[in-house]
Parts: sequence; structure tokens; C-alpha cells
Amino acid sequence: MTALRACFSAERIKWRRSWLILPILLAPLCQTGLLFTVFWFSEFRVHMFRPGFLFWLELNHAAWNLVVMPVAVAMMCELSWEQERESRAWKHLLIQPVPRNIHYLVKVLSHGSLVLLAQALLAMLMLIGGFLLQTQPSLQMGPLPLGTLIRFSGFSVLSSLAVVAFHTWLPLRASGIWVSLAVAIVGSWLTLRLLGTSPMILALPWGLAIQMSQVFDRWRVLPWAYVPGSLLAASALTVLGTLDFSKHHKSMS
Repeated sequence: MTALRACFSAERIKWRRSWLILPILLAPLCQTGLLFTVFWFSEFRVHMFRPGFLFWLELNHAAWNLVVMPVAVAMMCELSWEQERESRAWKHLLIQPVPRNIHYLVKVLSHGSLVLLAQALLAMLMLIGGFLLQTQPSLQMGPLPLGTLIRFSGFSVLSSLAVVAFHTWLPLRASGIWVSLAVAIVGSWLTLRLLGTSPMILALPWGLAIQMSQVFDRWRVLPWAYVPGSLLAASALTVLGTLDFSKHHKSMS
């Protein structure tokens, strides 16, 4: 644990020295800004989904889980590994008296921490945007459904774990920002197309995140029963990445 903590402290220093933190933090800002503008000038359509505040939360979380989060995570993870490739730091790191798998686990932990930070920023921006939209009475926003915000945020955090685990591993095998983006977009879209066909889609990194597309059917509840399966997939992807990194570490030198 001491080695993991020390390596994670060193990893956090890199956040200030690269662009990897920008996509994951700009993503919530860009998403809420765009949807806020759409809401403000879409009075008639918002009325179809009253109360407006609930629809505001549903729309933001659906957009985040289906599109924005997968793309932002893909960009962040690729930039993170690109930083290592450009700095040629692995020769120095791998001779340290620390197990090689720790270096990879620290990457997963770093990426997961940034996603948690982005999720917190998204929740804060949704609150601010929702309260600002309440100043326009014609939107009929209604009160803040705080319980729904907490449930949606918790579900989104759990949904992101498998995505982070997958995209932390992917650059080891297929580097390139366009490769990561293409995999994120196509993978998310295909998983959405498979929604409802088989519970086996939870084995895909985007399987749980895609479930958020059902929030507009308000008679349904979030499928919390699927969470253990998604966490198992995230764990398996993390173990796969750890073994792969330990086996092919020389390619990162």
C-alpha cells in the first residue's frame, strides 16, 4: 500500500504537466452548457417532459453515459499513455524497487479519480444550470429532485468503472487518439443497439452505462441488479491490463 500511495502521488503531479486533465474536465462543462442553451430556447419541448428539473437531470445523465463520458475517458487515457511514451519515463520507472503491476494499477486509479472529479463537476453544473433555468417560469422546472440526482450520479460513477478499465488497457495494444475515439464511439453505439437483447452486454465496457438510456421511461427503475456484473467486468479488464502490462513492459521502454 505504501508503494501504491507513493506512485499515485507521483502520478498526480503529471496531471499538471499534460493535457490529459482537460478533456475529462471540459466534457461536463461543454455538455451542460450546450444542453442549457437547448433547454432555454426549447420551452415547448420541455413542457412535454414535466417537471422540467427531472427532465434536465435525465437528459444530462443520458448524454453523459451514452456519449460524452466514453469519449472523454478515451481521450484522457490515450493522452495519459502518450505522455509516458513521449517522456520515455518507463526505463527509469521500471528499475525502481516497485512491482511492475503497481505502475499499471496507479494508472487505473489515476484515470478513475479524474472521472470521479468530472462526475462531481457534472453534478455541480447540473445544479447550477437547473437553478438558473428555474428563473424562467415558462419552463416549469419544479423543485430539485435531490434523491434522483444522487441515484443517477451514483449509477453513472459505477457505469464508468468498466469504461475506465478498458480504455486504460487499450492504448497498450492500439495506441493513437483516433483509434481510441473510434472504439469509444462505435463500441457505445453497438452496445446501445444491443440493449435489451441479452444480459451478456454487461460484459462489454459500455454495458452498464448504456442502461441510462432508459431513464426517459419513468415507469422503469435503474437496473441496479446489473451493477455486480459490470463491476466484475471492470475487475477482469483491470486484471487483464495488469498482466498485459507486466508481460509487455519492454515495449513501453
